[in-house]
Amino acid sequence: MTENIYNPRKLTAELMAANLPIAGVASTGQIDYARDLTASEKRTAESIVTAHDPSPITKDARLEAYRSAGITDENLIFALWDQIIKGDSTKSAVLQNAMEAIDSKIN
Repeated sequence: MTENIYNPRKLTAELMAANLPIAGVASTGQIDYARDLTASEKRTAESIVTAHDPSPITKDARLEAYRSAGITDENLIFALWDQIIKGDSTKSAVLQNAMEAIDSKIN
């Protein structure tokens, strides 16, 4: 499996922050614009793409680590339900400890 050269979500945000008319970005580096770019916009886009770091943002890395550890949205919802409605924080405490252990490795 080859490593993606681009992080499409992150690159899209970077290009949008420069007010470029982005229509879509692929992990292959294919960028579609809503219109033709001006010369200045092309230079801006090229500099952003050149400087792009494809590593995941912390939030994405954290969510992926949670999923890999078996922490799902459903687990979280039921743990919160038990804690709030039933007054039983057993499941939420276990999940909190697991999530804090993951967070300490990512942050």
